[in-house]
Amino acid sequence: MMPSSITLPLIASRRFPFFWACLLCLLPAASLRAADYPRQWFLNAHNCYPAGDHGADRLERARRSGLSVIEIDLAWSERRRRAVITHTTKLTGSEPTIEAYFWKPMLPELEKMPRGRPGILVIFDFKDHQPGTVKQVYQFLQRRRALITACGKRGDSPATPLDWRPLTVLLSGDQEAIAMFERLTPPTEPYLAMGNREPPNDNKFQENVANYFPEPATAFYRVFNFNWAHIEKSRNNQAGDFTPEERNRLIELVEAGRSKGYWLRAWTLNADSTAWSPEDNFGSREALLARWRAAWEAGLDNVATDEYELAGEFLRSLGSR
Repeated sequence: MMPSSITLPLIASRRFPFFWACLLCLLPAASLRAADYPRQWFLNAHNCYPAGDHGADRLERARRSGLSVIEIDLAWSERRRRAVITHTTKLTGSEPTIEAYFWKPMLPELEKMPRGRPGILVIFDFKDHQPGTVKQVYQFLQRRRALITACGKRGDSPATPLDWRPLTVLLSGDQEAIAMFERLTPPTEPYLAMGNREPPNDNKFQENVANYFPEPATAFYRVFNFNWAHIEKSRNNQAGDFTPEERNRLIELVEAGRSKGYWLRAWTLNADSTAWSPEDNFGSREALLARWRAAWEAGLDNVATDEYELAGEFLRSLGSR
């Protein structure tokens, strides 16, 4: 049994009313495909890598907690002539590589996973748009393509089904780097990663949630990524109680993104984590769980958090229902 504070009153019934089933048949194909996001990926391990003397066990903690979405930040090391895992472009020379930190530890697990269903999602967050970083990620995926989910080709609809493999890749962060990756993929080849879009107009808060989505999703740009401040109009540590008006705005934003064919991802929702920025903390477990529940019920697809163990409990409570 999970703690009572984790209990989640789900909106949906196991019996899907005939009326709603008929209504779904009338929705655009892109919206239906967007709704196929794997629900076990609801919570992701934010910044899941060591930084300085801290966090060497983050990947182990995330997997032990049951989290199957891992976020890793990347930048280019000119001195080492390779992409490295880092939260900042100011490097010390001790930063780990993708191969050493992520690929080697995860490979035995990935090789045991079946094809045809979602396994692990890794989010490579670009901290720069150096061509070397992008090319190394592209080449990394090409060498391991038998294990990598294919996301359709240029010109395909976002409703095109993914060819699921053990490892699925999402690119976030620097938008120029993401566009560079798309251009590297030949038109005749499937994308081995998805890109995300972010709020327009320099990430400014939009009163009308429809203004966040001037462009529809594509086979490559399947995900829309936003800071939670676009829901509550302030950073988490200043948010106060989660109001009905904010819940309604969250629902409206998800529905607006769905109508353009996107999966929706928000970052970063914590209780009182000391891992990174205190501005991401709501101040208590209860305040955090209220947002997670609201996000799940609204149909938000993915939420980044540094609260790995609590996130694992929350996901298990959903599975038990």
